Amino acid sequence: MSESRTPPRDRPGSSDRLPVIRNTAADQIIEQLRAQIVTGELPLGAKLPTERELGLDFGVSSPTVREALRALNSMGLIEARQGSGAYVAANSDRIVASAMGMLSQLEDVGLDDLLSLLAALNLYAAELALTRATDEDIARVRERAAATADCATVEDVTVAAPGFLLAFAKAAHQPVLDALYGFLVTLVVQLEITSYKRKPTKFWQQWAKDTSGYRIAIAEALENRDRTNLAAAVTSFNHAVPARILSIPALRNARMSDPSVAPLLARIVSGR
Repeated sequence: MSESRTPPRDRPGSSDRLPVIRNTAADQIIEQLRAQIVTGELPLGAKLPTERELGLDFGVSSPTVREALRALNSMGLIEARQGSGAYVAANSDRIVASAMGMLSQLEDVGLDDLLSLLAALNLYAAELALTRATDEDIARVRERAAATADCATVEDVTVAAPGFLLAFAKAAHQPVLDALYGFLVTLVVQLEITSYKRKPTKFWQQWAKDTSGYRIAIAEALENRDRTNLAAAVTSFNHAVPARILSIPALRNARMSDPSVAPLLARIVSGR
């Protein structure tokens, strides 16, 4: 195919695509499509042109396009749907999860580091939620807090534990905070549950008894718009829950670069 082919201008995003030099074609395709995604020229959920169409746009072969699309998929920027094609990721959560997962592994971040970050975000969320939370937000936080008191199985905990924190984050109405929570909360909860493996109903009932009070106190203070009590409730939660998690031998010194953690990170990034 000719390297100087003029890109078609009748498809979304195609007007700014430039023919690329073949020896760096995949990298340049990645960068151009990435720029179009992050600027919104290719909006969230939009279907990308076919590999053949992109090859014509950029003046390269389908295998080169395929290589670029695989890289964008790994970044969480696009998702492939069997039999349908490639789409821009429908929301920002997967993009943040991909970036955070890669950073955590490359920097050999420890679980204790992630728990410290989550604790700081909890306080930040509390400060924002005091003035931004709607009555509906507060009702949702209270409902999710109460649900953590009724857990009797690992399935209950898998839903209730992250459900409370995610509802709390949404009450802050800060999109970046919301996206960071999605990754951190899912990872921490999954690591804790995986480490406990198979536990009887009595174990999870005790988990609910030991931890739900902290969440209920946060919900009550938020409902009352009580800055002092909310800060105190979040601080108590930040001390008690991470201490419980780090009391698990398998997690105390866990690093995100550990081979045993890699499959879990991959599932979170892919949204499975």
